[in-house]
Amino acid sequence: MFKKNNTANKNSTDEQLMQDVCQGRRLAFELLYDRYFDKLVWFARRFVEEQKAEDIVQDVFIKIIENPQQFDGDKKFSTWVYTVTGNRCKNALRDEESRNRILLENKSRNEIDPVINQAIDYKLLKQRIASLLDELSDKEKSIYVLRFEQEMSIKEIATIINIPEGSVKSGIYYLLKKVPPHLKEFSYEK
Repeated sequence: MFKKNNTANKNSTDEQLMQDVCQGRRLAFELLYDRYFDKLVWFARRFVEEQKAEDIVQDVFIKIIENPQQFDGDKKFSTWVYTVTGNRCKNALRDEESRNRILLENKSRNEIDPVINQAIDYKLLKQRIASLLDELSDKEKSIYVLRFEQEMSIKEIATIINIPEGSVKSGIYYLLKKVPPHLKEFSYEK
């Protein structure tokens, strides 16, 4: 990319150096880099933090290497390079603002979605349980509702249904074997 023969020297103007860069002369690029890198980083730090400023200035110099013809030789190099650097800083700030806005929007969506999803899951679970209850005997339905929905003790259930406590216990045992396989999709355990 760069040619070895260099006519550039430290006394050359920026514009002369850019003409040499356009002709592929490495020394001209190095002189411009040495003249402007620190100044441009200092300038860019007005917009962005130091590491980002250095990255932006590096990108500006990479673009100079890749497309030196973008510089209009009728203009002053310093004005042009500061303008390009300032524009890149502003673009970086806009990109960061957009990224932060999108993250914030996604965060608020994610805060709402679990609530909506939980409500939908709860409704589906209730429907599934209702259909399972329809398949149970009257005694099993009573035990299920009193134990798992009303949260009554075994003794209270036995008194209400008028069956021995042992029958309530065995009824709960069989319900715990019968119902969960039909509700696996609602479980966190897979």
